Amino acid sequence: MNVVNFDLQLSSLAVFGMINDNEHLSFTSPEPPHLEKAMKLPVRLVALFLSVLFVTPLSHGQYARSVDPLLGVASGGNVFPGPVVPFGMIKPGPDMVALEGHDGNAGWNADGDIRGFSQTHVSGTGGGVKYGNILVQPTTGDIAPADSASQSADEKASAGLYSVKLSRYNVDVEITAARRSAIYRFRYPQGAKANLLFDVSHYLLSGVRTGEMQSLVDSKVQVLSPTEVAGSTSITGGWNKQPNTYTVYFYARTDTPAASWGTWLGGQLQPGSKSVHGQAINRSGAWLTFAPKAGQPVLMKIGISFISVEQARRNLAAEIPGFDFAATHAAALARWNRALAKIEIKGATAEQQQIFYTALYHTMLMPTDRTGENPLWKSAEPYYDDYYAIWDIFRTSGPLLTLIAPERETAIVQSLVDIYRHDGFLPDARSGNYNGRTQGGSNAEFMITDAYVKGLKGIDWATAYAAEVHDAEVSPVDHFKEGRGGLDDWHNLGYVSIEGSDRNASVHMEYAANDFEIALLAKGLGKTADYKKYCARSGNWKNLWDSDFTDGGFQGFIRPRHHDGSWLTPFTAMDFCTWGGNTFYEGNSWTYSTFVPQDVASLIEKIGGPQKFVDRLDAFFAVPGRYDVGNEPGFLAPYLYNWAGRPDKTAEHVREIIARSYHAGPTGLPGNDDSGAMSSWYAFGQLGIFPNAGQDVYLIGSPAYSQTTLHLAGAKDFVIDARNLSAENIYVTAATLDGKPLDRAWLRHKEIVAGGRLVLTMSKTPGHWGEQNLPPSTPSSKM
Repeated sequence: MNVVNFDLQLSSLAVFGMINDNEHLSFTSPEPPHLEKAMKLPVRLVALFLSVLFVTPLSHGQYARSVDPLLGVASGGNVFPGPVVPFGMIKPGPDMVALEGHDGNAGWNADGDIRGFSQTHVSGTGGGVKYGNILVQPTTGDIAPADSASQSADEKASAGLYSVKLSRYNVDVEITAARRSAIYRFRYPQGAKANLLFDVSHYLLSGVRTGEMQSLVDSKVQVLSPTEVAGSTSITGGWNKQPNTYTVYFYARTDTPAASWGTWLGGQLQPGSKSVHGQAINRSGAWLTFAPKAGQPVLMKIGISFISVEQARRNLAAEIPGFDFAATHAAALARWNRALAKIEIKGATAEQQQIFYTALYHTMLMPTDRTGENPLWKSAEPYYDDYYAIWDIFRTSGPLLTLIAPERETAIVQSLVDIYRHDGFLPDARSGNYNGRTQGGSNAEFMITDAYVKGLKGIDWATAYAAEVHDAEVSPVDHFKEGRGGLDDWHNLGYVSIEGSDRNASVHMEYAANDFEIALLAKGLGKTADYKKYCARSGNWKNLWDSDFTDGGFQGFIRPRHHDGSWLTPFTAMDFCTWGGNTFYEGNSWTYSTFVPQDVASLIEKIGGPQKFVDRLDAFFAVPGRYDVGNEPGFLAPYLYNWAGRPDKTAEHVREIIARSYHAGPTGLPGNDDSGAMSSWYAFGQLGIFPNAGQDVYLIGSPAYSQTTLHLAGAKDFVIDARNLSAENIYVTAATLDGKPLDRAWLRHKEIVAGGRLVLTMSKTPGHWGEQNLPPSTPSSKM
């Protein structure tokens, strides 16, 4: 048995009833099942893998103990490993030396030395970086801001806590966080000259794509007293190519007075100086030097704001009034336990338990709750930023929150509507208080309509509808920033041409699905004519269907067209592109030829009927490169079998994809987590139900746990019982809902949120359950 001892003396946890006073958290595990795979990783990743893989069985209220923030940090997962509370604004964590000119998107990478710990990060993103503001770094010896990076050791992370040793200085660092503030605990070696550097000019560097670099515009720092430092940094650019600046303000306070201090500007140290103002290449910062008492740590707490230094000071005073590190961590842990307790699973292995609760955790890192921190306008509505991007999260993350945190999803949708009120467009992505970039269609329509059809309250539906229609009818000045490109084509030709927009074939398919979302909201608001109009336009997907094109023995594919109606030549069904391309964004025709979530029945008819549809899906998954679990356009694809009466095929493929693509450890995700999108897809796959986003329908798949309980609003529970479940028994052959036979492989949202019990009989071989009474579909031609 391996015993992993986190040695967290958290007496204040007793206040929250999570552990006994002065108890240490000890995690005990058997030999890791992925040890063989782990041994092929870099030494540092192996250490991380072994240190956090297993937990003891959960007792009530300790769900956060299963979370591994280091799961998915490597191999492109890019998740944020530092401490954070659900949807927290501050995300303090390590920024490591760039590899090949490109910093880790969340600051972390497997091999780089730690430059320091900045207060703002995103999680799971790809492409160019964003944030990495207000870097703090403990050092010993002489002050050397340009040469302060250190190798690391003993890196550990759990919900609400991050710790590491800076080997160069023999300094132990621990961090925990509240919503807008954090507290650090530094243990310096006895007798050393102990420094704390504040690099206010720091930001993450991007070398991936031209135009996605961040740039420093302005930085200010002031040593207010021997225990106080404050300042700000203003940055432009980043992944969303922000042309204006975002500004992060901070106020920091230490429990130990500094014996000396100073500032630097452009590499020149200024001992004794209390303030400095840097611009562009003149990087600036400040330092404090302590003479700590023997054996006593130095504590530093820091608040941030997007409004002002004074607001940062108020945030800190409200959230961390003293220097009680343990109490702050306990509060963060309690918040995570409350959030994660909304889903209770039984019958999971230790690894499944860890991956599942970490997946829920990842889903609650972004977007970022900046209510009260909007520098652009004042509003009584909630404010969220870092939609990075809605193209990623609308499919599974939004629907997951609607089930387990409806008040949170309501606030997020209210924020989207308020952004439209003041900025003029709904975002498809937004970061640094600036819209951009649009990855496909105008997919906020999915988020808004999903909330409407599932009965969320407190949203201004009239303005929400106006926002959706604005997307569909008004061409933006810059379609990379917001709105829909190629709208003239969409309105006049019924498709988006190669000349009308880049990524034209994929955005065309998304516009059709987006218009269906507008139709559903129009219908709910009694706008019958608009319903008919947008429902008809949702059928435009057929206008890029080339019935004569064949690939792999299958006929009929989505294919890009020119403005004159001619097809793109040469062309293959495996073609794909990124920004500026003329085919499919993060997918290919095999993928996008299945993306008709509004009308799967017509898609099946187009392909030649249920059996040909099943054969084609089989070929889609069978040939490497056709299906990509690491990108969102194919999220619904394994569940499409349900519309053909073959939920057994759904079970097979979802189980296989999860087994192949998800596991514990730093490399445990199949690609960028994309603000929790990959994680929420996994969570639904394990639950055995899956949303068709923007509609009130869930497809039944193959649950991985013998029992799952969703603790819903109104003190209601929805229980999924998987009877006779085993590694071999993956097929549902019979079902009951609240004791009555259920012959369909799908549910309505109202059936879940009403509370009740879904009993699924699992078997080793498929039966005939789910062959009839197929999931709903809305053919545009049969309105």
